[in-house]
Amino acid sequence: MSEFDHTPLIVFGGTFDPVHIGHLQAVTRLCESLNATNVIWLPVGEPPHRSSPIASTQHRVAMLRLAIAAQPLFTIDAREINRVGPSYSILTLSELRAEHPHRTLCLAVGLDAALNLPSWHRWEEIFDLAGVAVMHRPGWTFPNPLPDWWRQRETGDGVMPLPGSTGWIKSVAVPPVDVSSADIRLDLAKKKSVEMKVPLAIAQYIREHQLYE
Repeated sequence: MSEFDHTPLIVFGGTFDPVHIGHLQAVTRLCESLNATNVIWLPVGEPPHRSSPIASTQHRVAMLRLAIAAQPLFTIDAREINRVGPSYSILTLSELRAEHPHRTLCLAVGLDAALNLPSWHRWEEIFDLAGVAVMHRPGWTFPNPLPDWWRQRETGDGVMPLPGSTGWIKSVAVPPVDVSSADIRLDLAKKKSVEMKVPLAIAQYIREHQLYE
């Protein structure tokens, strides 16, 4: 990446256990909304706010690699998997800021995660390093009123964050794909097909390695 490229660098973390079409379509929409092309997919190691992943690190990364194979500007960053201890976002963003000082960092989170930001480790410092894109699907309800910390940082509709800026929150509507990794694991445990919920290569990988049975 050019050090003079001011387009947003999207940071999308998750367990990806497994990665599915909802992840992929949400990121595609996020890139369109923010005029971004580069996405760092960040599989977590020890998630501090949810239970540990079911599939091994090796399998989760392998499935993610298959899922983004056709997107040369999508990359996998394994630092949180390799880090000892909880996968705190503030640590990763601090490192990425040092590595990409001329980029606009954009942390992509879902609506539930965004509302829980105050419970995150050193959460307010996140806004010193990056902006936050909140992905929401049609029908999801925002609190009314929004929390003060959110309202004070939110960009208006159609307003793009300035290159290199931090501290903002932007809501982005993503496609209404009703799928989750938990549902996929449940389907697989019941011997149901998941080929409409994950890319074909992922479905084949899961069968080959007998995951989630």
